[in-house]
Amino acid sequence: MVQSTTKRYRAVKNNIETLKISDNDLYQFGCEFEFYIDTAKYNLENAVDKIRNKIANFIDVDILVDLVSLPTNSDKNHCVQIKPDQSLDDNGIEISIPITTKNGVKHYIQNILPLIEEYGYTNEDTGLHFHISTIKQDGVNFNFYLYMLMCHDKNLLSSWLPRSGYSQNVMDILSKNTKAKSREIKNKKGTIWNLEKIDVNHIEIKAIGGVDYHKEADKIINEFDRYAEYFNAVLENNDTNYRQRLISEHKQLIKSLDHDTKEEFSQAVNEAGLIN
Repeated sequence: MVQSTTKRYRAVKNNIETLKISDNDLYQFGCEFEFYIDTAKYNLENAVDKIRNKIANFIDVDILVDLVSLPTNSDKNHCVQIKPDQSLDDNGIEISIPITTKNGVKHYIQNILPLIEEYGYTNEDTGLHFHISTIKQDGVNFNFYLYMLMCHDKNLLSSWLPRSGYSQNVMDILSKNTKAKSREIKNKKGTIWNLEKIDVNHIEIKAIGGVDYHKEADKIINEFDRYAEYFNAVLENNDTNYRQRLISEHKQLIKSLDHDTKEEFSQAVNEAGLIN
């Protein structure tokens, strides 16, 4: 049996209500922070230990630390994880937060970004990822295509500089290809969409990142609020005016295309469930 390299540090009982999912919540959220430890100033292990101690002061869950491999603990999604990031170099790590509320995500952003500034740095390799999903999965099949277009229309997907090989704008792919072709492109090594549908009720946002992204807390929180707002609008179907405008624009676009392109584009929007 392989010995686990994960260390668990028990929670300090801070009892922060803003972090807890309640019976009235419909959605749950998560966040991952990629960054590098500044090894010119700090020993990697010592810096991680200091970060872990400081995180303990503003959370009420256990912390899992593993600098060798990813934690495998069955409850890892309910813990803070400090772990290696496979897309980064040796001194690159990721902090992922537990499943939490919308306000909980903001709480972590406001407290973790200063730790990155103190002990590390961010560059074009690094990013911040959001997860948004419904708590209940039954009967949900989130309209990713509509959400993508809405986020694009609001300039969210192009708000940060592109990071080639780390976060490609999904609009650049899906606007030129059918869903099947887009899926083929996505599966090539080094092609990561900045917006993905992980499950029928779960999307991941990878648009935020780049050099010094950790110094943009206000911008990050503002964009997070908008991503969450549009997720709710699409799921609750309370975006009627936007949806009708979008359908009208697509129909006009279809009329303007040559026959072969029209067939391909029509197939794409039909697959997306936007227009029959």
